[in-house]
Amino acid sequence: MTTRDLDAKAPCEKHRPGPAARNAARMGGRVPVIDTRRLQLRGPRIYDFETYAEILTSDRAIFMDGPYSREEAWSDFTNYIACWMLHGHGLWTIDAATQPTAGFVLLGYEWEDPEPELGIFLSAAAEGQGIALEALEAARDHAFNDLNWDSVASFVASDNDRANRLMKRSGARRDAEVEARIRETDLHVWRHRKEAA
Repeated sequence: MTTRDLDAKAPCEKHRPGPAARNAARMGGRVPVIDTRRLQLRGPRIYDFETYAEILTSDRAIFMDGPYSREEAWSDFTNYIACWMLHGHGLWTIDAATQPTAGFVLLGYEWEDPEPELGIFLSAAAEGQGIALEALEAARDHAFNDLNWDSVASFVASDNDRANRLMKRSGARRDAEVEARIRETDLHVWRHRKEAA
């Protein structure tokens, strides 16, 4: 199989109309929808993967151990969607008035994470409009108000200046204790606390 084959669309990415698709829509409809002043956070749909893949297979994913192959992006996408069924939290698609599928925000859980993570990534077209902060705060508030969490962490590459500035703007503070425990010198752990929100 060539690299080009790995980047081609796979059959699993395509919508398949019928009873199974209707069941998927019903399950996706159980994901909490969060409306903010300008955004809607909603459960991902299969057609959102195109934007997800565009982000993760590009240089935009450099701070997330990317760029990924399209197959790796699919595995990541489905992992975060599965979190809804396994943990009751997961990936939302961010719909903005100016751009549907502007990006993604998550209360996710990866294999190596010491705890659930609050993360966000946007398409290039959605940058610079305040969408990241608005979506991040909405997902964070859901964790505090609806899931009754006292805190949530964001794991950010130390040289990802833009994301580190976003965490500061959101009111998060560095968590030196967790940083020391995970021993990754190139990673900042930002702690969002309920009382600070």
